[in-house]
Amino acid sequence: MFRLSYIFPLSVLFFFQCKAILNVKVPPITITNAQTAAEKQMVGEDRELEKDGWVISSIQSSSNGQTNREKKLSNESDPDVKANRIRLDYLTIEEKKYKMHGMIGEGIGGILKPNPLAPTLPTYTLYENPAKKKRLMDVVSFINESRRLILEKELQLEKKKGKKDDDLLKIRQSLELEYSNSLSPGEYHEVTNGVWEKI
Repeated sequence: MFRLSYIFPLSVLFFFQCKAILNVKVPPITITNAQTAAEKQMVGEDRELEKDGWVISSIQSSSNGQTNREKKLSNESDPDVKANRIRLDYLTIEEKKYKMHGMIGEGIGGILKPNPLAPTLPTYTLYENPAKKKRLMDVVSFINESRRLILEKELQLEKKKGKKDDDLLKIRQSLELEYSNSLSPGEYHEVTNGVWEKI
């Protein structure tokens, strides 16, 4: 009984002496104007946070709440052009994913092309499956087909308005440039014929 009365106070004393081992310190919190990881990802500075975060950041709304693409669709009178714009909208998410993985990029002339640098990228292994490769090439083919049709229809419309060949060439170049200007950081594009680089 006598020994037990000494053990309890000694264990309490030992516990309080060991509190430094159990002591948890909270790190200091500093409030700054720096962006959170989510904010960085939304503006394109951090690509690893959210796989489809670009969808949120790429929406461009007008004052009435419609996106620019929705406005184009609602003003479109040619059913072929409208159908192809809808097709492009439908394929946008896949296109962006393939671009972010470096599998495809914007080629010269406003068309998508397979990225010749893709085999050197770590994401290349995701597309070694023949079915995934086929889907990738199908998406590229569908998008290019729609882009060509829209471009030709727009040029025909401008020609009917009486535009000269020089003006039509400028319109063609501006429409083709629109696609390469839509690239995000980390995506690839063809600088000159056969020469590719990452933005």
